[in-house]
Amino acid sequence: MTKKHSSQSVPLPAKAAIAVCSFELSGSGDAAMQLFPAGTFDAPRGALRGKGPWRLDAAAAQRLIATVARRSNDIVIDYEHQSLLTAQNGKPVVAAGWIGPQTLEWREPPAAHPGLFALNPKFTAAASGHIAADEIRYVSPVFSYDAKTGEVLDIINVALTNNPAIDGMQAVTVAAANLLAANTLLNPTESIMDIEELLEQLRWMFNLPTLATLDEIKAELDKAKALLSSNAADAAATSLIDHLTAKNAEIAALTTQVSTATAHISLTPDPAKYVPIEVVNELNGKLAALSGDTVDMQIEKLIEDGVKTGRIIGAASKQWLTDMGKKDIAALQGYLDVAQPIAALSGMQTTGKKPPAADDQLSDEELAVCRQMQIDPEAYKQSLKN
Repeated sequence: MTKKHSSQSVPLPAKAAIAVCSFELSGSGDAAMQLFPAGTFDAPRGALRGKGPWRLDAAAAQRLIATVARRSNDIVIDYEHQSLLTAQNGKPVVAAGWIGPQTLEWREPPAAHPGLFALNPKFTAAASGHIAADEIRYVSPVFSYDAKTGEVLDIINVALTNNPAIDGMQAVTVAAANLLAANTLLNPTESIMDIEELLEQLRWMFNLPTLATLDEIKAELDKAKALLSSNAADAAATSLIDHLTAKNAEIAALTTQVSTATAHISLTPDPAKYVPIEVVNELNGKLAALSGDTVDMQIEKLIEDGVKTGRIIGAASKQWLTDMGKKDIAALQGYLDVAQPIAALSGMQTTGKKPPAADDQLSDEELAVCRQMQIDPEAYKQSLKN
C-alpha cells in the first residue's frame, strides 16, 4: 500500500459511529489486502463533524480481529458500496470478492506496510481483471469506531471503488447504521442509544453501586427474568412493569381486607372473661404469703407438741428442729414420729429447765436426750448457758 489515502465521513443519525475510508490498492507481495494502516489516520481534507482521526494499534487490532472472528459468514467485497445503496437505488449487489472472518492479520513495523490485512481475499474473476487492468484502484472499508477515542471496533463490509467521495454519502452511512443494528455488531461505547446512560438507569433500577459491572447488571436482570417466569402464567406476555403493578394491586387488596377485619375487633377486653395481669400478680402474691403463713403455723404446732410430750428437750433442740421444719417440714414430722418422749421431763415442774447443779453436769435425763438426738453433750451444755 502507498502512503496515499483518502477518506470520507459524514454526520450520522443518532449516535451510530460509522465511517467510510478509502485507501489506494497496492500489492503486498503475498496476496494480502490492507484494510487499515497502523497508527492514527484521518481524512486529508479534515474529518467532518464528529469524525476522525481514527486509530488502530496492536492492542486495538487484536480486539477487532477477535470481534470479526466471531462471525460465521464471510465479509462481502462489493463495488462502490452497492451493498449499502441497494435499498435506495434498487440495483442488485454484485460481489467482487469475499473476506474470511478468520483471515485478518495485524502487521507491526518494520513491515513494509504495517496495519491490518485480509489474507488471501477471494476476488471474483471479474474483479481480479479490473484490478489487474488498473480499472479499480481503491479499497474502502465501512467500519464502526469509538467516537471518543477513534479506535476501530468492527468491520461492516469492504468495497472496491474509484470514487471515494461518493455522491449521496449520507444515504450510505444511514444504510451502514441500519446494517450495524441488524447484525448486532459489537460497539461497546456507541449505539442508537447511549450505552452508558442505559447502564446507569439499570444500576439505579436494581439499586446497584455506580461502579457495578456488566456481569453484575446481567445477574440482576436474570433474577428479574426468573421472578417473572416463576410468578406469571404466561411469562412471555408479562413485563416487569405488569408484574409490579399486579403485586401492588394484591398488596392494596390485602391491606383493605386487614383494615376491614380489624375494624370489627374490640380492643377493650371483656372483664367477665379476662383478668388484668396486675390482679393476677396480686393474687399470686397473696397466695404465696398465705402458703408461707400456713407452713409456719404447722411448724410451730409440731414444735409445741414435741415440747409438751417430752420429744423436744431444751432450747437448742427446739431451735434446731424449727430450722429443720422451715427447710423440710416432712423431715421434722418424720423425726417427731420416731422420737421417744421422756416422761420424767415432760412432767417436770420446772417446765424443762435444768435444775441447778454444783458441778454444772448434765442430768441423766439430759444425757439421754443427747444420745437420742445425737447431740454432743458439751454443745448441748453450752446451748443451755446461752
